[in-house]
Amino acid sequence: MNVLPDTLMIPVLLILGAAFGSFLNVVIYRVPKKMSVISPGSHCFSCKQPIKIKDNIPVLGYFLLEGRCRSCNESFPSRYAFVELITAILTICVYLIYGMGQDFFIYLALTYLLIAITFVDIDHFIIPNGFVLIGLGILVVSLFFGWIDIKWDDAVTGSFVFAGFLFGIGLIGQFILGKESIGFGDVKLGLVLGGFLGTEYSILALYLSFALSAVIIFVMMGSKLLKKDSKIPFGPYLAAGTLISLFTETPYGGNYILNWYYTTMF
Repeated sequence: MNVLPDTLMIPVLLILGAAFGSFLNVVIYRVPKKMSVISPGSHCFSCKQPIKIKDNIPVLGYFLLEGRCRSCNESFPSRYAFVELITAILTICVYLIYGMGQDFFIYLALTYLLIAITFVDIDHFIIPNGFVLIGLGILVVSLFFGWIDIKWDDAVTGSFVFAGFLFGIGLIGQFILGKESIGFGDVKLGLVLGGFLGTEYSILALYLSFALSAVIIFVMMGSKLLKKDSKIPFGPYLAAGTLISLFTETPYGGNYILNWYYTTMF
């Protein structure tokens, strides 16, 4: 049940989403470096001066400062504002699809986790075990208390389908290419994602993940932005495939993509 009308709830969630995006920027930068996400507070990495509260407004702060530190004029990465903005937008997406119920908070936590995983994987080609354990913890608790509409058996099967497929593709890639093609971090992430999705949605998410990666990699190679021997993080594509699968759910519990597929092909 929504405690506020959408005309008020959406702006509130936009602000809160952007604020969580600011925190995710801290997580993305510090967790791979094994730094505390609490202390020290936000500061310029060049001059080490703390960022004032008035300058630390999510999204707007970046543009008010014209992307530069007020103290030393060193530029800030524009990605900070992008992460805050995309977090705010995805917060609204989760709300519009799931409403303000228990599953809203569960899928919102999963969404925030996938945002962090995406950018950490892009930067460092790793998916920290801590992220996987947090996701697994949220999944188990949600299943135990019935906070998401999925049965234990479907969750377990989905986990094995998702992770097992990635593990199999990794073995095949290792055999054919002679090098790692799917990292074990992706496989562990697949266990968590498959549990949230169930069997049918796991198959959809896998298809979307590989389709998206093929298209984007092809475009980047054609544009000379990516070399043939470049290392490619797959976590972002798994995150995108998962979120698309969740965000295309119908109000009646089905899925728009799967419905289209079944009505077109059969």
